[in-house]
Amino acid sequence: MSLRSFCKYIDEHFNITAPLYNWRHMLDNSVDFKLFKEKFLASTGEHATSIICVSKCTENCRARQIIFDSDEKVKGVCQRRNANFFYVNINETAIYKLEINPMETLKRKDETPIQEVFPFARRHIHKESDKESEKWYVDGKLKKVYGPKKKNCMQSKILKILFNQMGNGWIPHQTFMNATGWNEEYYYGKNYCDSGRMQKLLFQLRQQLKVKILFSKKYGVRFSEEVVKSHIQSQIDFFKEN
Repeated sequence: MSLRSFCKYIDEHFNITAPLYNWRHMLDNSVDFKLFKEKFLASTGEHATSIICVSKCTENCRARQIIFDSDEKVKGVCQRRNANFFYVNINETAIYKLEINPMETLKRKDETPIQEVFPFARRHIHKESDKESEKWYVDGKLKKVYGPKKKNCMQSKILKILFNQMGNGWIPHQTFMNATGWNEEYYYGKNYCDSGRMQKLLFQLRQQLKVKILFSKKYGVRFSEEVVKSHIQSQIDFFKEN
């Protein structure tokens, strides 16, 4: 996801001005919130009189009124459920506005990449191979190189299977066991307390590439949806251009 795409996305999906509490819950776990606040939010100096309601209830209430009680504590009070309430940090009621200047941000080379702030941002992965090496890029940055002696190592084999079958859903574990020659005990681990070789290797790849690779004992292994969508979109763009 480019910064311009992100700006369009945020404009369409989120209020441009909102209490910090709302920003935090609207973005949920899809963002490194500390980085998001630092780089994209600016305080208006005002405080909200209500915040969104995130409780599950049958009343379908969308907001909770902010009330200061006698102990100067801040409450988020539901007006439909017999004044049900929870306490809120007063800092969470401060109103912040989205403040992004795409062109200025793009000019700054030291700016934190948008993908580091937003894990949900699409990650594009591709490889370049020749006789000497196999190079893996994520978002245009070189992340992993396998030299002549390691082009057929286990890591490389597994990464190539994931890449070549991207978009086909879960890849069965048997596919990887066939490629690596690992038996089930070595692949999965001896018990629940012991991670098998496959999960250990996937952990290494996640750390090196900074992309999500999902492992399900029931279904198999695959790249996260964000990586898959980016891969499919890049193929569509390629055909459109050619």
